[in-house]
Amino acid sequence: MRLRTLLLLILAIVLAVSVAYISSQNEELLEQRFALSSDTSIPVYWALLAVFLVGFVPAVSVMVTQTLKRDLARRRERRRTREVKSLKGTFRRALDYQADGQWGKAAVELEGVLADKPEDFPTLLAYGEVLRHQGKSAEALEVHRRASVLYPRSVAVLYQLAEDYEVGGEIEVARQIRDRVLRDFPGRGLQILRRRRNSALGRRDWREASRLQEKIETMLEESGATVDLEREAGVATGLTYQVAVDHLEAERVDEAAQIFTQILEVHPLFLPARIMLGEVELLRGNGAQGVEIWRQGFHDTGNPVFLQRIEDHFIETAQPVEGIETLHQVAAKSANKLLPRFFLGRLYARLEMHEESLKVLSSLEDKIARAPGFRFLLGRLHARRGEMNQAVDALLAGVAEAGITSVEYTCRICRTSYPDWRDRCDVCGSWSSVDLRFEEELVGAERAATGSSRTSALYHGDFEGNREPSE
Repeated sequence: MRLRTLLLLILAIVLAVSVAYISSQNEELLEQRFALSSDTSIPVYWALLAVFLVGFVPAVSVMVTQTLKRDLARRRERRRTREVKSLKGTFRRALDYQADGQWGKAAVELEGVLADKPEDFPTLLAYGEVLRHQGKSAEALEVHRRASVLYPRSVAVLYQLAEDYEVGGEIEVARQIRDRVLRDFPGRGLQILRRRRNSALGRRDWREASRLQEKIETMLEESGATVDLEREAGVATGLTYQVAVDHLEAERVDEAAQIFTQILEVHPLFLPARIMLGEVELLRGNGAQGVEIWRQGFHDTGNPVFLQRIEDHFIETAQPVEGIETLHQVAAKSANKLLPRFFLGRLYARLEMHEESLKVLSSLEDKIARAPGFRFLLGRLHARRGEMNQAVDALLAGVAEAGITSVEYTCRICRTSYPDWRDRCDVCGSWSSVDLRFEEELVGAERAATGSSRTSALYHGDFEGNREPSE
């Protein structure tokens, strides 16, 4: 029993005792007659009781009614709170199953939520997505259609609808829905723009990709997404570079040069722009200026791609003496002379100057820890000079450095190579996918007649004729 109830009960008892005592003390007075009319009278205590009831009963009735209403409202609220907590718990379990990839259990939980709250927005979205993952694309589409009717201004629903139609093979409808997001919801559609930008990159449509990239950057700037803008900087630079390349291919040399220069002012280590800036000077007839740009690029970055381009330029223009002199100069001014001297030795080899090439490359042999291409070049030079023992030694060293001294096993899933067989690929984690790889020359009547090229095959470990063309 509550303290308040006990006190009220005690008070009621005290009042009852008090009334009984006062009544006993005034018994004669209370028995007197109270005239209601000339012919009708009642005892005084009946009149007092009637007055009391007239004043007390309505007030008590109102108070009791209000108390009952409050109690019923509290009970309904507690029941509703329990139901809401239960639905929230069910929804959380559904999300847990969804994150865990248990789509069937997630669907059951979400169906339970929708049974009580059929118009709940997050539940409709999640349920449709779960159905799509279960392969029930038609049912998922129906759920998201219902959501789109209930919430016609929701971008999230439109995204899900586009996915549903795309999975169902209705690509054009999905595209139209995404167009609607971009058209009817200003400031939305970032994922759509990125998707289309990436598609344009895959098609090598640089102008379309650049147009979409500008929209992406504008949207990110308006939302203050500094981190995302920094992540997009590389893509923007690459697209600007490709536009300049298009100008160059269209013989708009000055426009291309201007863009390459602007790129290098912001990103001085962007190698493609510096390489192409040298190409611009070649197209202008300034070969010496182009070579100087590449020379400076090597000195600034140490990247051998500049030496490769210098070497190729002098071979292409049939200027061997100038090429040799240039590489000598680069080596003389470079703090690390290994790369310039290697390219000098290779240039000698390309010019069939075997003695000079071997002299330069041999001086580098002790400084190179691992370079299969270098060993192969040495082997060829020794072979040209008839020094077969030295040629074999160099070639074997290159083979060892390349890691192909033993039988090669290859994972048919991810193409990773191993020196020995293993039951599981360490890279992709596939079991029973590592097989012996070797080439067999298949000679048939047709090949003998036509002189067709060799066909190579990848034989799997069971040798049951399961073959794939070698790369």
